[in-house]
Amino acid sequence: MKNPSLGRRLVRRGVFCLVLAAGSFGVATAASTDALAAQGEGALRERAEREQALFKPGRAFRDCPECPEMVVVPAGSFMMGSPHDELGRYEYEGPRHRVTLSKPFAVGKYEVTFAEWDACVADGGCGGYRPDDYGWGRGRRPVFNVNWHAAQAYVNWLSKKTGKRYRLPSEAEWEYAARGGTRASRYWGDDAFGFAQCAHANGADGTQKARNSKIGEVAPCRDGFVNTAPAGSFSANAFGLHDVLGNVMEWVEDCWNERYVGAPADGSAWRSGDCSGRVVRGGSWVLKPWHLRSAFRFWSNAGRNTNVGFRVARTLAPRILTSLPRRSGGKIKAPLTRGVGGFTARRDGEAVFPRPSIRPLRAYSG
Repeated sequence: MKNPSLGRRLVRRGVFCLVLAAGSFGVATAASTDALAAQGEGALRERAEREQALFKPGRAFRDCPECPEMVVVPAGSFMMGSPHDELGRYEYEGPRHRVTLSKPFAVGKYEVTFAEWDACVADGGCGGYRPDDYGWGRGRRPVFNVNWHAAQAYVNWLSKKTGKRYRLPSEAEWEYAARGGTRASRYWGDDAFGFAQCAHANGADGTQKARNSKIGEVAPCRDGFVNTAPAGSFSANAFGLHDVLGNVMEWVEDCWNERYVGAPADGSAWRSGDCSGRVVRGGSWVLKPWHLRSAFRFWSNAGRNTNVGFRVARTLAPRILTSLPRRSGGKIKAPLTRGVGGFTARRDGEAVFPRPSIRPLRAYSG
């Protein structure tokens, strides 16, 4: 450049304009951040309301037309196992111990039915296996002749189909759900001899006795079913679940252990012990009244028979927040569990909106 002083003046003017532009950009960035914060807060509120509605205890839902109907079970604490004075008690139902389930979860409103199993097969799942119903009927009747591994194939198909985490319930989850908040031996009361059984559960009773007089003691009532009954034929417990006692015993996730010594206290599945056998719960259509108890548990070698089916559980996504957020200096302070709408969440529960990235100016000559 022939005029050095003019060059210096142009450089100073350029720097001044750049600083002025940067200041204007900073104002715009602050305004954009505030707008982003307000937008994110609205998204948070909307998402929280949706998930809180989903997690409302007792709410029933389906994730797809072919999926089992699910019911949200509340978080809570209970004493698992049977007391020493419970009629019909077995030693492997103890010792009683407190279990705390810190999060709600969903459980099938009914046992998985033949119709639901057949939908899995029709969709290319469940290994193509079609269990025999022995002419008792398919449709709404609970599926049986499915082993533990087949039950796992079904929940894997559900998970893949819906994108949700379906699984077998843990033994603790099962008993908590079956009790429905009660402490009695059955969710309808301490009915040791089955006087009220026929209104609540499908077990051995006068209907079967009329067909086979050699079956021994039965409940002194008649429910009209010689073998399995269609799902929902009997009253639900306080959580809205049907057939948790009777109809078919139900596979759970846990390995077999003779006693509850060392059992998880958080409701998770017990994955150590004799895993060649799995736990079944709930009693069945062929069992006596003293087996139809919330604490009754048994062992099976993961084989197939007419007494055992299953019900599914579903893990619910964690709540976004436990209370509506409050703004503070461009931040939303709330006990968040994950990022939503473009911000990140820290362990201290504080969500921080990202700052726009600014590329550094590159020096060049021209």
